Amino acid sequence: MKDTKWLALLHSRRGKLLAFACILLLACIGIYALSHSNTAKKGAQATTDAAVQAYTLERKDMYRHVSMSGETVPIAQVDLSTKYAGKIASVDVQLGDYVEPGQVLLTQDPTDTSLTLQQDQAALQQAQAESTAAEAQFSSDLQKARIDYETAKMNYNRYVILKSEGAISQKDLDTVYQALIVAQSTLQNLESQNLGDIPATIAAKQAAQAKAGYVVDSLSQQLGDLTIRAPRAGVISYRNAEVGAMVPANTKVLTVTDTSGIYIDCPLSETDVAAIHMGMDVTVSIESLAQTYAGVITYVSPAMDPTTKTYMVRITLTQPDGALRGGMFAQSGVDVLQRAQTLYVPKDALLELNGVSSAYVILPDNTIQIRQVKTGLRNDAYVEILDGLSVGDRIAVTNTARLKDGSHVTIEKET
Repeated sequence: MKDTKWLALLHSRRGKLLAFACILLLACIGIYALSHSNTAKKGAQATTDAAVQAYTLERKDMYRHVSMSGETVPIAQVDLSTKYAGKIASVDVQLGDYVEPGQVLLTQDPTDTSLTLQQDQAALQQAQAESTAAEAQFSSDLQKARIDYETAKMNYNRYVILKSEGAISQKDLDTVYQALIVAQSTLQNLESQNLGDIPATIAAKQAAQAKAGYVVDSLSQQLGDLTIRAPRAGVISYRNAEVGAMVPANTKVLTVTDTSGIYIDCPLSETDVAAIHMGMDVTVSIESLAQTYAGVITYVSPAMDPTTKTYMVRITLTQPDGALRGGMFAQSGVDVLQRAQTLYVPKDALLELNGVSSAYVILPDNTIQIRQVKTGLRNDAYVEILDGLSVGDRIAVTNTARLKDGSHVTIEKET
């Protein structure tokens, strides 16, 4: 009985082992078939030609593109401020109004200044009258002094004769002589007080008159400054003034912006600014307007900005229109000649490793030859070839990661 049970158990274990062995065998067969299938697929892919775009070398002018960007700036933006403190009497413009040169924009109350001006005008008239009176008085005094001197001189000469004849005493002669000296002194005093050709008393009155005139002129100018006029044509882009408000001196109240001219200031690096010169024609793109405008470079900074380490280049639009406003983002650029009639290739076509540059040359049988080249000038898109390639050579410019010496390629496009 025990032997029978033992044999049954043995047969059961063998069955399980046999089933497990069959399953393992089937798994190995599946793995083998799958791996050989992938290897076959890889082999099939390896035998497929790489599709590339070809670039044929020829001698052409090599250009570099210099990009410029900045913001539009109106040709003029003038802030207008009060010169003197005072009350605003009238504001004749609104925000957005177009104004002409000389147009009255704002007026401050002129009452106090007008009264002061009237007082000073009266003072000027008084000074003029005093100056005229002083001239007349001096002329009269001088004429009288000359007559008195001549009279005293004649009397003295007559008394000298009378004294010699014994008709008068020495005392009488001395009295006449003293009168002559007084008359002479008075005349000399009047004749010796000139400042240049003008007597001092008259010069003093004329100076007082001139001073009063300057005060009147100053107040007249101040009265005129209470009226603010447009310095040029433009649009009122800022207004901070209301009738009746008291404003201190030097308060900004209005701004006139002239958009009849627009320019763009563009910062450029040292490398880029070397290729730019005044007078170059450019095209400017305003993204917000989806429009382009013709422009010309009118200024190239002669010195680097020490803060930004850039050079400023100004582009002036030749025909701006009313759609343009200050602060709009603008882009432009110029193509500058790097080398005339040279060989160059797209920079992505070169393999550069450890300082060595190589190109994927497509031979006549459409196989690849990796060839070392010597490079020269560079820009964002192209690299100059100095040695290693010749006119008419074709190189692969795409799909180069799949290429190696002897690879066979299919050319899908030529440039």
